[in-house]
Amino acid sequence: MANVVEMVEIPDCQLCGLVEIKTPAKYDAKTIHGPWAYVCETHFKQETYGDLGTGRGQRLVKIEGGE
Repeated sequence: MANVVEMVEIPDCQLCGLVEIKTPAKYDAKTIHGPWAYVCETHFKQETYGDLGTGRGQRLVKIEGGE
């Protein structure tokens, strides 16, 4: 698995969304609670294992087009 995934549209952080805050996600990562989630930089540091790679997470990068 690559450490980076290219996306046409970056989703919002799912953990910020729990308190109705819209923050663009920076990572798709496995949380310390078990499930994977799209997370912002803050939640990546607080709620994940803090590293990237197979079984841990990927950094999200926006690309143009894709349709």
